[in-house]
Amino acid sequence: MSSIRKRLVILTLAAFVATAAITTAVYASGRGAADGGVPAGGLSDQASIAITSCKSGKSDFVTNDVTGLSTTSTSYVAVPGVTKTVTISGTAPSCVVVHASAFAFAPGQALEYVSATLDGNLGNPTEVQFAGDTQGIWAEAHAAVFAFPNVSPGSHTVTLVFKSLDGKTVFLHRPAMEIEHK
Repeated sequence: MSSIRKRLVILTLAAFVATAAITTAVYASGRGAADGGVPAGGLSDQASIAITSCKSGKSDFVTNDVTGLSTTSTSYVAVPGVTKTVTISGTAPSCVVVHASAFAFAPGQALEYVSATLDGNLGNPTEVQFAGDTQGIWAEAHAAVFAFPNVSPGSHTVTLVFKSLDGKTVFLHRPAMEIEHK
C-alpha cells in the first residue's frame, strides 16, 4: 500500500473516531449515559468544588491490614483503625486531599458508601458508592478521592467512614488512607 493510501486510511479512521466521540458527548449531555440517566451538566456551587493551586507538601498515611471490617449502620461510622491526626502548617487556610482505597464487598442487593471526614465534617464528594449488589464471592478493589478546600492551620482529625444504604451487612478489607496537606 502506498504512503498516500496509508495516510488516507489513517485520516479517514481519525475522522470516524472524532465523529463518534462528538456524537457520544452530545447524546450524553442531553440524555445521560443511558435512557433515564441523569443529564450531564456544568459545575454548580452546590454540586462540586474546584481547588486551584492547592499546595500540599506533606503526606500522611494510615492503613488497617485486616479483612472483614463490616457495618450494618445506615449512618456513617468510622472504619476501625483508619483515623489520623494531621497538623496543617502556616497562618492561612489551605486544602486537604484524602485518597482512600480498600477491597469492598456488598453481598446480595446491599449498597456500601464510603467518605472521609475532617473533624467530623464530610469531604467533597460527600459519599462514593464503593460496592453495590456484588454478584461474586470475592471483594473488589476500589478507590476514591475526597477534598476539603478551606482548612485552617492547626491540628485536625481525618477519618475514613462507611455505611450501608439499607442496613444490610457491607464489608471493607485492608482499607488505606493517604492525606495530602500543607
